[in-house]
Amino acid sequence: MNPDSVNNQITDLINRLLIASISVKQFYPSFQTGSGGAVRIGGKDQTTIALRDVPYEDVYRELDAHDAYHVKLIDGGLLLFQYSFRPDKTLAQHRLAYFPSPSLPTIEDAPTLYEQDELYGDITARRLVRFPVRFDYAPDQHHDVVHPACHLTLGQYESCRIPVAGPMGPSSFGMFIIRNFYCRAYLKNKNNFDRRPIAISRTETISSSERRVTHLVHGL
Repeated sequence: MNPDSVNNQITDLINRLLIASISVKQFYPSFQTGSGGAVRIGGKDQTTIALRDVPYEDVYRELDAHDAYHVKLIDGGLLLFQYSFRPDKTLAQHRLAYFPSPSLPTIEDAPTLYEQDELYGDITARRLVRFPVRFDYAPDQHHDVVHPACHLTLGQYESCRIPVAGPMGPSSFGMFIIRNFYCRAYLKNKNNFDRRPIAISRTETISSSERRVTHLVHGL
C-alpha cells in the first residue's frame, strides 16, 4: 500500500459511485506532502468531533454542515477516507468511516430515493437502526487484543475494537459499506462495482492472540 495506489483507488471508487448514481455530492481527497516527504491523503480535520462524547445527531450535523466527508450518498450517508504515510511511504495510520444520516432526507430533498423503491427500498425501511462504522489503523496505539493495530468500531462504543487482519484499502472499505448497507443498489450495479479495483498491496498486522478471538478478514 502506497500513497499513489491509495489515491488512485479512492478516485476510482468515487467514480463508480457516480456512475451508479449513489453519490449525490463528492470531494476528491486532497494529496498533501509534508516535511521530509510524509504524505497525507484525505484532509477533513473536522472529523475529530466523531470521537467526542456528544450525541450522534450532533456529530452527523457538524460533519454535514462543514462538508467534512468525501462522499455523500443518496440517503445522506457520509463516507470518509483518511490515510497518512511516513517519509519512506509506508502506511502510518488510516481512518475510514461511514456516518449514516440519523434521519432520511425529505422527498423534496431526495425525490429519487423515494421514486425508485426497487432500488432503494432497503435503505428507506422504517425499521432500520442507523449507526456509524469506522475502520482505524493505528499501530502506535497497539495493545494486544484490547486495542488491535487495525480494528473495526461499530456505533459510538468506546471499547468496541473488533480486530481486523490488517490495513484496509479504500475499495475494500467502500464496497463493504455498499454491499451490506445498500444491497439493492449494489445488485443493480454489479457489473460496475465488481470490476477488479486498481491493485493495492496488503499487509497483515493482526497478532496471534487476536486471531484467537472473533476478527475480520477483508477482501481486496
